[in-house]
Amino acid sequence: MASGLLRWVRPGWRFFRTAAVAALAAWVFLAYVAQMYRIHGSSMSPTLHSGERVLVNKLGARLSLIGRGDVVVFRDPSDSETVMVKRVVGVPGDTVRFLGDDVEVLPGPGEDRSIATIAPVANASGADAPGPSGGPGPVSVLLEPGRYFVIGDNRGGSSDSRHWGAISKEVIIGEAVLRIFPWRRFGLVRP
Repeated sequence: MASGLLRWVRPGWRFFRTAAVAALAAWVFLAYVAQMYRIHGSSMSPTLHSGERVLVNKLGARLSLIGRGDVVVFRDPSDSETVMVKRVVGVPGDTVRFLGDDVEVLPGPGEDRSIATIAPVANASGADAPGPSGGPGPVSVLLEPGRYFVIGDNRGGSSDSRHWGAISKEVIIGEAVLRIFPWRRFGLVRP
């Protein structure tokens, strides 16, 4: 009788143990390494479209590997329940300048000092912009340590750092690295 019972308990225990290890591994993966997010809105068009799903590398953000040109997913600074996606154009140490509808990024000390101009940019002089543009000269914002300037690829249809300022490293979830769905657009997220 005991050997008959053991014949059922051992496979059940092995299954339970394997399922528990798999669940723990999945939890660690989703909590610290990568996670899938669905894109809402058109602010990153044509790079990303509403309804697409992307795989986000969370580990890179934890290791401070976010750089200029990366597409990042982050929590809205004014509403932590809302997740947004934008492109990083300025990193800590950079100076971002506004003059009318033009946005220029001057890399920080020790980097190539050429100016990257993102122009023309609609809404750069919006009411909530980091400073009044359109005055006698350019307005400059120096990005402090841990601060990133993000802009949507669809410049005219994006609410971003031009309107509410730079975001902190703490709100960045990770970098969108792979478009998972729809299958016809499967591939790396690139500019």
